[in-house]
Amino acid sequence: MAMTAGTTTTFPMSNHTRERVTVAKLTLENFYSNLILQHEERETRGENWKSFNKQH
Repeated sequence: MAMTAGTTTTFPMSNHTRERVTVAKLTLENFYSNLILQHEERETRGENWKSFNKQH
């Protein structure tokens, strides 16, 4: 779908192509979602490590 000035245009697409697009979209969404989670976990572990090192 292309968006132009508030209108939506659809392009003819086979079911196979539509399924492939959906899989690709979900794969990318999951990748970036996991990337954010991993970054947050890494930051938390880094903070825990710093506080652990200050105590010892």
